[in-house]
Amino acid sequence: MSNFFVSPLAQAAPPFVGGTTEAATTTANGATTGTEMTPAPAGGMGIQILLIGGVVVFLLMTVLGGRREKKKFDQMLNGIKKNDSVRTVGGTIGTVVEVKPDVVIIKIDEHSNTKMTVARGKIEAVLKDASTSESSTTA
Repeated sequence: MSNFFVSPLAQAAPPFVGGTTEAATTTANGATTGTEMTPAPAGGMGIQILLIGGVVVFLLMTVLGGRREKKKFDQMLNGIKKNDSVRTVGGTIGTVVEVKPDVVIIKIDEHSNTKMTVARGKIEAVLKDASTSESSTTA
């Protein structure tokens, strides 16, 4: 009964992380013989630092990649000029007739002279530049 209720203060302290602990060996009859040194378990700090580092690298790559794409997209929008062939987000392909600060007017059909006004941000890609199409027709 005396060993049944052991005070938490009377229990052995946890081993020192990173060092060695002494462990007493007991014989079959219950007598302690001596002590031997056993290594303490390693702490989990290394894996936590590695995990945090991986998350930081992932976030940096995501943010920097998004900035690079936005910069490339802005350059494409600022480079749109008359006679460029463009594709809109909706998939419509046409030739630029007029460029205004916030909208672009594109010609969709040559025969019926159908024109469409598109918001500048809804241009998905410039398919052919006017300079490359002019140089290929003159050569």
